[in-house]
Amino acid sequence: MKAAVWLADNQVEVREVPIPEIGEEEALLKVRAAGVCATDYHIISGFLKIGKAPNVQGHEICGEVVKINSKRTDIAIGQRCVVATSIGCGYCDYCREGKQYICNDSSEIGYYPHNGGYAEYVKVPVSAIVPISDKVSDKAGAILESTVCPTESLMRIGIPFAGSVVVAGTGPAGLAFIMVAKLMGAGKIIVLVRDEKSTVRAFKYGATHVVNIKTSSDPVQEVAKITDGKKADVVIEATGAKPMIEAMPEYVKKGGNIILYGIPSDDEQIVFPVKKMIVEEISVHGAVGNTKAWYPLVKMIENGSLDLEQLVTHEFKLEDINQAFDLYRNHDKTLIKAIIKF
Repeated sequence: MKAAVWLADNQVEVREVPIPEIGEEEALLKVRAAGVCATDYHIISGFLKIGKAPNVQGHEICGEVVKINSKRTDIAIGQRCVVATSIGCGYCDYCREGKQYICNDSSEIGYYPHNGGYAEYVKVPVSAIVPISDKVSDKAGAILESTVCPTESLMRIGIPFAGSVVVAGTGPAGLAFIMVAKLMGAGKIIVLVRDEKSTVRAFKYGATHVVNIKTSSDPVQEVAKITDGKKADVVIEATGAKPMIEAMPEYVKKGGNIILYGIPSDDEQIVFPVKKMIVEEISVHGAVGNTKAWYPLVKMIENGSLDLEQLVTHEFKLEDINQAFDLYRNHDKTLIKAIIKF
């Protein structure tokens, strides 16, 4: 089969490799489409030190079961599916709580030592298969994984009825937060932007207000005015930029919640106003989980309340995967999500 093999920093080649052999409680999927994640680019470019080469990356997978070895009876040959890629030990406290993504022995399909979806076929645990119907397109299925973590964190933390949300970032994750916050009943979704393109994008995907932090003399005061002086119930950081992360406590109300999704570089030290956060009882939550939101997301796509296809801006064949990575390398302003279509 053909696979895009990460060989070294900034070196990915499409090669012929053996089709994986499956063991007990495993399935072989024919990959129909795979989302191209910024994290994969940061790994293959050497910015993030996760796993090692050689490996086949790709953790956003839509596929079709072509071989299965399992006692599970609800999955048959030909079943289309997406893949819940987090793998834990299965028996520790974290795994029993459904948090295998923070298991001490956690791993993920698409990260070494597990080959991922940038290949014609991929081997997965049967437990990772999330069935989808024909109402979920390959395109939507290919990027569903990128929406799971934002959705899971909002499900976990919650939004008050008609509550207010501030989102920093209009990349794929930021837009997912906006779309899901709207579905969860947020009354005011305020997006922090830096330019006109981000403004247009924010409104397109569900923002009720935008605040331009580059041109505003006091963006925090603008948010306070929009929220009748209370500031936001939930503040979400989805850029990973140090100045933006450090600004988040200024936008949240007393007793409110901050979700940190964007990851800064390893050498950056983030400074928070700890006294303010203590006396105002501000809670901070990390967001890396992706277990509980898969089936709710599939249902939302199937009933038409969530349109993920609109996030896909670029499509490539497997042999052109480096062109997809070039979009990240060149900071292409038109990019939201790219997929590899088989």
